[in-house]
Amino acid sequence: MTVARSHPDIEIVQFSISIEGQEPTFVPVLGAEKIEFKIPENSKYVISIHFKAKKTLKDFKYKQIVKRHGITVKSRELEVGDYEASEEVYVKEFPEDTTPGGFIVRGVYPATSTYYANDEELMTTEWSLEITKKK
Repeated sequence: MTVARSHPDIEIVQFSISIEGQEPTFVPVLGAEKIEFKIPENSKYVISIHFKAKKTLKDFKYKQIVKRHGITVKSRELEVGDYEASEEVYVKEFPEDTTPGGFIVRGVYPATSTYYANDEELMTTEWSLEITKKK
């Protein structure tokens, strides 16, 4: 698996996360040493991807896999769409999701995001999700 932050066709700039009842948080990707999200248990949230299309992207897709102890606990795919090459930063919002709750689910989960376009896998980025105790 190739782990990257950019590809000749696309540049993932950052993610934003909007947790119910909180101001949005921005998580840099490009140039970041590591990518980490912290979300309280039993929270509704929406993640958005901010990216630049360096070349025309047809049928751009995103696939996310979250694991715990090597076992996939969550997987989802998102049809992002078609984008023309531009210096503009495009933003695509994911559907709302909810973190599970309870002391057993709290902790850090390793995850990967894989990006596809033009009928090929472009790149995979590793990151982590920490489910924290709700305050």
